[in-house]
Amino acid sequence: MNQQQTASLAAVFAAVQAALEKHRQQLNQEDVINGNHGDHMVEVFLLASQAAASVSESDPGGAMIAAAQALENCSNNGSAEAYARGLRQMGEQLRRGGVTLNELAAVLEKALAPDEGKIDPENSTGQKVRDQGGGAALKALLAGLAGWNQAAAGRAVAKDPLDLGAMFEFGTTLLQAKQRQGKRIDVLADAAVSASPLKAVPHRQKSGMIAMRTLLEAFQQSARPD
Repeated sequence: MNQQQTASLAAVFAAVQAALEKHRQQLNQEDVINGNHGDHMVEVFLLASQAAASVSESDPGGAMIAAAQALENCSNNGSAEAYARGLRQMGEQLRRGGVTLNELAAVLEKALAPDEGKIDPENSTGQKVRDQGGGAALKALLAGLAGWNQAAAGRAVAKDPLDLGAMFEFGTTLLQAKQRQGKRIDVLADAAVSASPLKAVPHRQKSGMIAMRTLLEAFQQSARPD
């Protein structure tokens, strides 16, 4: 991996914003309640990109927390509130693990490699997930996802939310995503969204797939040498 090519989180969020802009009208139509979900999602990642740009690239956790703070101040945007919870939990876990941007990019690149970064859904202890390459970064991402679910459910977020129940749920979700088939990047995006609170609202699940796939794609492209 050419680590000098690693994208900043601000650039990744900007790429997601651009992808959502292309689907803005479609997402507005998917929102049968208010008809403005596409508008809200573009706003979410514009604010996230701007906030992340104000934080050093050496502190991806801090960049996510800054993005969460910006979204928490975004009124009349339910999607901003949902993503604020997720970004805050991810950011806090990345900071707790001392994860750098390069480490975060490396674990995502490995997960996208054809025969690398496999997660065994039958291993309910989660030991392989914790011990395989990129351990700290992978654990932080999964713990952030588990914390996001706890926060969205209105429960107190555990100091270490990545318990056996969360590991089993993520493993099951990944297995189900694999059974739906598709490219590896689509399977991982599907699993991440399906294991998050976004799955509870159809139009958020739809936009979440676009956002997650673009995020993974941005890191994958940044890792390619010139």
